[in-house]
Amino acid sequence: MTAISLKDVRKSFGKYQALKGVSFNVQEGSVTGFVGPNGAGKTTTIKVMAGLVRPDSGEVRLLGRDPFEDVEVMNEVSFVFTRLMYPPTDTVLEYLEDQASVFGGDVKKAIEEFDLKGHLKKKLSELSSGLAQRVQLAAALLKSPKLIIADEPAANLDPPARNELYERIKELNRKGVTFLISSHVLSELERVIDRVVFISDGRVTFEGPLGEALERGEEIYLLVDNVEKALSVLSGRDVRKDGAYLVVRGDMAEAISSLEKAGVRVLIARRSSLDEAFKKYTNLGG
Repeated sequence: MTAISLKDVRKSFGKYQALKGVSFNVQEGSVTGFVGPNGAGKTTTIKVMAGLVRPDSGEVRLLGRDPFEDVEVMNEVSFVFTRLMYPPTDTVLEYLEDQASVFGGDVKKAIEEFDLKGHLKKKLSELSSGLAQRVQLAAALLKSPKLIIADEPAANLDPPARNELYERIKELNRKGVTFLISSHVLSELERVIDRVVFISDGRVTFEGPLGEALERGEEIYLLVDNVEKALSVLSGRDVRKDGAYLVVRGDMAEAISSLEKAGVRVLIARRSSLDEAFKKYTNLGG
């Protein structure tokens, strides 16, 4: 089953075209990254799926249903935003109880599962970014959703909080929850997603398995024990330095073989990362 399906979705604000025919699918059971630079259309797309912004044209389906015509589908879909969209003077407990009054769910269980007992009397405005995201996830799970759509959930989080967030996402995914996650923190995102959608200037530029996006990269990243000698061995190729790595265009096995024959040890060899794919599919490669 397809958890999310968008077909030729368009949205303009005055003369500004935010979405220029966005189309992609998210497969049930996947953790899909939604990646693009600022202004690419990620947040507008998510607001359309949340029913906060009505598209000018196109088709939106969540779990096979139109969220604008069948609002009850939202009982099976949760959204996590960068900031809590709720009165900042409310306490954590008031927020969770209000959510449960609308969608149902066991507040006590959510408090225990997300270790919130010591924070219940805190106002939402007093929460750190990491704790606010934990509270949002707890609220999102009150309705036992089949699908969670998260807009930049790792924004403003320090590394430990990001790790905690992504570990929880992996755990929930193992329990059958489908995720669509937009994020700029690509190094961590690469560890948790299995599919990716790239968006640039209001258009989808790639959709598919993460491995396919990375394999399409023409460049190979090599970490060697003797950089100068390696540069000499590869001098007939298109090669450049990128930090500690050498970036080579061409056949990986052939490049490694040439280096090893010359006595250069290859410590790490990999194809392009999500960061490199991001640059390629969003026209940010320079």
